[in-house]
Amino acid sequence: MRNAFIKAITEIGKNENVVLLINDTGQYILKEFDSKYPGRLINVGISEQNMVGLAAGLAASGKTVFVYSIASFLARAYEQIKVDVCYPALNVKFIGVGAGLAYGAMGITHHATEDIAIFRALPNMTIISPCDPIEAEQATVAAYNRPGPVYLRLGLTGEPNLHSPDYKFELGNFDVLREGWDIALISTGRMVNTVLSAARMLKEKDIFAMVINVHTIKPLSDQLITYLDRSAMISAVLTVEEHNVIGGLGSAIAEKINGHDVFLFKAMGIDDKFCTKHGSWPYLQEKLGLSAQHIVEHVRQARATQ
Repeated sequence: MRNAFIKAITEIGKNENVVLLINDTGQYILKEFDSKYPGRLINVGISEQNMVGLAAGLAASGKTVFVYSIASFLARAYEQIKVDVCYPALNVKFIGVGAGLAYGAMGITHHATEDIAIFRALPNMTIISPCDPIEAEQATVAAYNRPGPVYLRLGLTGEPNLHSPDYKFELGNFDVLREGWDIALISTGRMVNTVLSAARMLKEKDIFAMVINVHTIKPLSDQLITYLDRSAMISAVLTVEEHNVIGGLGSAIAEKINGHDVFLFKAMGIDDKFCTKHGSWPYLQEKLGLSAQHIVEHVRQARATQ
């Protein structure tokens, strides 16, 4: 996804009003942007609060500012994001790379597993969480075109494309990747690929799962619940995310489902704890109960209670 962002921002940079700020992260991989647009890539150093303050000042002067950082480090500047950017609804786009457990080997300092909750609570903030590089490239353009603050939550590299090249991203919507009628599996970001794997495993057990990719977490589409309502046989919903179960995608969906007692609902994620393990993403998924096999077991348990 990171490379998809770089491709998009290099094209967006043709607009002389666009400025890109970094916190000593990405200097080398953003060299094409730097060489094409001298003076518009600013390395603020490891100083996230100053970086956001600078972004706010530039945006207040009429610039469109992209703030590029490892996702977990953006929380260091939460006060500045809240007061200096969100309150005046300035045109600053926060790009969080390595979201979730992408930096698994680096430990909790680099795990971004509370970021959706943090940003979702901020008025005027839009949150986009693409599931693959095709979607990430288009989401970058959508963030650029969206007035006001945006948080674009990205993985790193190597994610498979789940969409065809002719896919059209629509901000504020959702994306049905697999039809089904026994249960709806709703996910976001890199976890969508794991959920699709689980759906294929469930099919072998004669359980047909719908898979929904919620790429826009805020604003969350009102049509999502309407869509589930129209799918008359869907009576259970399971959300899956590499994020704390408090305040993330599951919480957002639960708020929408509130009052729709037709659905059996469960949120699957990180159970309000820090991940103290270090290792690859598949290893951490297994340790945290977020693998495809764990999803299959959750679905089987949910169906047993219906």
